[in-house]
Amino acid sequence: MFCLTLAENTCKKLFKKIERGAKYTDFFEIRADKLKDLETCHLETFLKLPYKFLFTFRSHEEGGFGNFSDEFRLEWIFWALKQKFYLVDIEWKLFKKFSHKFKELNFNKVLFSYHNFKKLPSDRYLLELLSEMKKRGVKRAKIVCMCNSLEDSFRLLKLIFLAKERKIELVAFGMGEKGRISRILSLFCGSPFTYVVLSKKEAVAPGQLDIKSALKVYNAIKEIVE
Repeated sequence: MFCLTLAENTCKKLFKKIERGAKYTDFFEIRADKLKDLETCHLETFLKLPYKFLFTFRSHEEGGFGNFSDEFRLEWIFWALKQKFYLVDIEWKLFKKFSHKFKELNFNKVLFSYHNFKKLPSDRYLLELLSEMKKRGVKRAKIVCMCNSLEDSFRLLKLIFLAKERKIELVAFGMGEKGRISRILSLFCGSPFTYVVLSKKEAVAPGQLDIKSALKVYNAIKEIVE
């Protein structure tokens, strides 16, 4: 499955992107951190459409567009959790920092995310991260890191299998040029979806593919492996 990232400053622009993207996928990520007209009434309108939506309010530290306080983002995350979003992204660091506020959290609709834009941590660190997630009852997670080699990409892809052993559905791939191919290969390793954009200029992370290119590569690999 391809999740089309939508990062626009107005809801009107988001609607136009959804209309264009609907020919390729029915799954969209709304980047609330980019919106300037951030209103609940606007976002509730999207939920009336026949598509699946992932709500994301990314922090500046992990690639977000604004420098919002944790408390402000939490308000919006808790709002989103009460709505009919398919998934709500919660950064792992934010969850751990405010774990006392998430005591009654329904993990079924949460995607816990970890990003490292500088490097790929050691295998030991990544395994400890997975273990901690398992102990806390995580069901869906995302681990995305900068890759400096193809080997780094394969280390991240291996995590998908290790997460499955721990009953965690994991989205994992590498950022950067060396991680680009892992964005597609992750789907063949068991990742439930990967992120794409409508055009290359709209990429919100290093190495993110546009939907047409992603489909082309995916179909080519599919022909080989099936």
